Amino acid sequence: MAGELVPLRQLEAAALVPLLEEEKARWMALLHWDFTASAELVLRYASMQAMDGFALMDGAEVVGYTYWVTEEHKGLVGDIYVRGAWRSPQNENALLAAALGELRRNPWIRRAEAQLMHLAAKGSQVAPAGLRPRTYARHFMLGGTEVALGLRRWDCSSQIRIEPWSMRWLNDAAELIAEVYAGHIDSEINDQYHTAHGARRFLQNIVQFPGCGQFAPECSWVAVNGMGQMRGLCLSSMVRRQTGHIAQICLAQELHGLGTGYELLRRGIVALAGIGAEEVSLTATASNQHAIRLYDRFGFRAVYEFEAMVWDRLWP
Repeated sequence: MAGELVPLRQLEAAALVPLLEEEKARWMALLHWDFTASAELVLRYASMQAMDGFALMDGAEVVGYTYWVTEEHKGLVGDIYVRGAWRSPQNENALLAAALGELRRNPWIRRAEAQLMHLAAKGSQVAPAGLRPRTYARHFMLGGTEVALGLRRWDCSSQIRIEPWSMRWLNDAAELIAEVYAGHIDSEINDQYHTAHGARRFLQNIVQFPGCGQFAPECSWVAVNGMGQMRGLCLSSMVRRQTGHIAQICLAQELHGLGTGYELLRRGIVALAGIGAEEVSLTATASNQHAIRLYDRFGFRAVYEFEAMVWDRLWP
């Protein structure tokens, strides 16, 4: 291991700047994603000594870090990044073990989740303190907007209309997500999908915080049936000036195969192109072949693979 682990609350925020600059460059190079807003949020909380986490030190230099947040019964490892010269499963596991060790001190925490985009360790290499997670392969996908611009508009039936997103749909969207993801593999990865209460928190994070980019309500859509009920959803954001992101797309089961999901995605991408996006990204669980077939139709290709991790048998 590079050196000692120091709690972030004991560290001057400025010491994190070189590491965060390298992380920003990696996000941009690999994923075409401007990580600046997230890095600034890390620095803001670190400067207030309000961030739970650890820095990995090599002498006086910060060469890695992790932080986590807690919500109700769960801990979420928000990030682990180790600088290139020090990146190894040993150093990453040391940070991850420290984070999980602190979470285990809280008897109300029964579960931990992580989706760590830049973790070098994969599969059996991820075993902090011998604690192996359940892992789920995920794809980071990119596609140019020109494909969607050339696709035909779907003619909505009289039973379905597509409307622009507004915050008045927030509670309906939360209920739809809980319905759609019941028994779905993505609800094993993110347990916020289990309930409308959890899904509402998930949606608020998309709308209010920079983790999924700058929310673009003008590029987000809902599908509404003849009774005025939301039955589909596509939320979009911008992650840099030329790149949009599909932060969430879901569709009620009764609309599968009817073209509604296609039209929600098409409108989202076309609207993103209208505000300057030349390409769009999204993430998908590798086993969700139904969704991936739709994304293939729009020219999306997997450019990066990562793992979602869940620890749910660590605590009695």
